[in-house]
Amino acid sequence: MRTDTTVRDVMHREFLGVSESDSLSDAAALLVEEGTNCLVVVRGGEPVGRLESRDALDALLSATGVAGGSETETAPTDLTVGEAMGPPLPTVSPDDSLAALEERLVAEGTDRVVAVDDGEAVGVVTDGDALAAGAPRSGAGADGFGDEGAASDPRSDGTVLSTAAAADSDAERGAEATMDPEATAERVAGESRDEPAGTDGGADPVAEAASGASTQGVCENCGALVPDLVTANGQAVCPNCRDI
Repeated sequence: MRTDTTVRDVMHREFLGVSESDSLSDAAALLVEEGTNCLVVVRGGEPVGRLESRDALDALLSATGVAGGSETETAPTDLTVGEAMGPPLPTVSPDDSLAALEERLVAEGTDRVVAVDDGEAVGVVTDGDALAAGAPRSGAGADGFGDEGAASDPRSDGTVLSTAAAADSDAERGAEATMDPEATAERVAGESRDEPAGTDGGADPVAEAASGASTQGVCENCGALVPDLVTANGQAVCPNCRDI
């Protein structure tokens, strides 16, 4: 989160406002048209109240008798914003920090505040604005991103192979042994010939199988790559083929 961000940086300078004397019906229509749930009620620029959609609806329904009870003496078309508005929204200064703004939103339990400068409303900030302004930025230098690079494995050609990619490569090699046993047998035999004698991984799996020892290699019967070849009928086979 940027520590130098202020309310002035994130506030909406153009906001929906009405006056106390405005028609409640017109204000309700404005709420619907703009898709918002709250209007700022101002008096000469000073915020003096709020008109929430539920308050406007309740006042209009009460005037028609739909909300219960008898119909009031005032017709819905005669109701004003001042008759249905609630208390003013919490206020902040345009120069307040983003952290102070967030604390005010939480403390007041509201989803928006009014920015006031010299007693006049100059903007509105919602909790969504504060959240967007405080979200971490992606890209170079962004905190909390790029940590996956620590789990990567440098390759000889200078590229980087991530842990996930290495796991995928292992899975592909295993799938290759299952789908094409002959090709796998040729690859294993070739690798065995390339390894110097007496080094790790240089043992001939078929030679070890001939001596009766259990070793890893390709089954001469079914072609599967298994970790425990054994000798049966002069062949190096897997346990499944030995039992046949």
